[in-house]
Amino acid sequence: MSAFTCTNASMNSSAFTPSSFMRKAKTVSQKEKTDNGRYRNHRSSFKTTQANASNDNAKKDLLGNEQRQRTSRARDELGPNEFVQLSAFKKAQQVQPVVAVKKSSMSIQQQTMVVAGVGLTIASLAIAKNTLFSSSSSSSSSMCEIIDGNKIAAEIRVEITEAVEKMKKITNGKTPGLAVVLVGERKDSQSYVRSKKKMCGEVGIRSEGTDLPEDATEEDVLKVVKAYNEDPNIHGILVQLPMPKHINEERVLREVSYEKDVDGFHPLNIGALSQRGREEPRFVPCTPRGCIELLKRSNVEMKGKNAVVVGRSNVVGTPAALLLQRADATVTIVHSRTPNPEEFIKRADIVIAACGVTEYVKGSWLKPGAAVIDVGINAKDDKTKKLGYRLVGDCDFESCKTVAGKMTPVPGGVGPMTIAILLQNTLEGAARAYKVSKELGLKD
Repeated sequence: MSAFTCTNASMNSSAFTPSSFMRKAKTVSQKEKTDNGRYRNHRSSFKTTQANASNDNAKKDLLGNEQRQRTSRARDELGPNEFVQLSAFKKAQQVQPVVAVKKSSMSIQQQTMVVAGVGLTIASLAIAKNTLFSSSSSSSSSMCEIIDGNKIAAEIRVEITEAVEKMKKITNGKTPGLAVVLVGERKDSQSYVRSKKKMCGEVGIRSEGTDLPEDATEEDVLKVVKAYNEDPNIHGILVQLPMPKHINEERVLREVSYEKDVDGFHPLNIGALSQRGREEPRFVPCTPRGCIELLKRSNVEMKGKNAVVVGRSNVVGTPAALLLQRADATVTIVHSRTPNPEEFIKRADIVIAACGVTEYVKGSWLKPGAAVIDVGINAKDDKTKKLGYRLVGDCDFESCKTVAGKMTPVPGGVGPMTIAILLQNTLEGAARAYKVSKELGLKD
């Protein structure tokens, strides 16, 4: 939804904004100023003719000619789309046309801009801005719905908890099992693993873990993965990335059974995701699936909509595009080699930003009312913060929220969903293993 909101519902999806209107209106005003002599002569002639008019019909004809001339100039200056929009604005606000205004008696800012046959002055525009455009500051939050990833993730965890309890009753106490493999001593990786194990405990999923030292060999890692593949009580295997540089991550990920690949990175799962009408993937990558879940639970229609994914990584961008296609959206991927990416983004009803570039997507790039899912997590210098930085996304949040209809914040948007979907994937893996998917209302 744009910063301009009109009572006319037909204008809600338009690209008309206060800033664009002010720029174009200023252009009209400047053009009038250059033609002052012609306009003065025209009004003088008009007044003379008006005085000599012998009846009301003649006066009406003259006024009609004046109106048509102003309308024609406005159409030429604004273009057909904004001309129609501004006409609707006039009708909605019941603004009365101004036939003749003396510039000499007005300030420069009050001088008449003849637009769409309506004598809207800059002064009257300011009034409209205060009443209708107030969302640029105080009501921007009400115009743009902030998608609360923490809330939605909490809802999913409650659903998982209920499903696990039901599974225990059906299977005589069996529960889903998740195994996490950690190599090295990266503090951020250790933190992620602790968070995942904690969440497992909260929803009733049993978690196991194997921590290997920094100098562990690739064969050491593969041996651990193989053991978990063969364990019937483990339904999901997560290899925490990144691993030390001497380990081939791709080889390790391939070794994880695609039936326990809760990260959804196995080539068989990605391959199945890319093909419609064939075998469904056992698992879908957590973050992209979380993005789609945010859209669904925020009542964002995807069928038939234009969607742009910013970024083409194997982890987020590419699978997110595949999921949007499966939801019957028309999908464009914008990447580092795309010229003029903003031109594609401006046409998108849905934007998933996952390029890893700090505040890359600007509000001016968005289609008014677009749904924006910001996957990025970037550290931006901020001396007011204790750590000297703050976390921001791949979208410029402050400018984007004045244009978007719905948008995720950073942090608190996609991040919580990634772990929630990891737990969901583990639950689904266990349900398939115990053959209780239908009883739990899960995909088989």
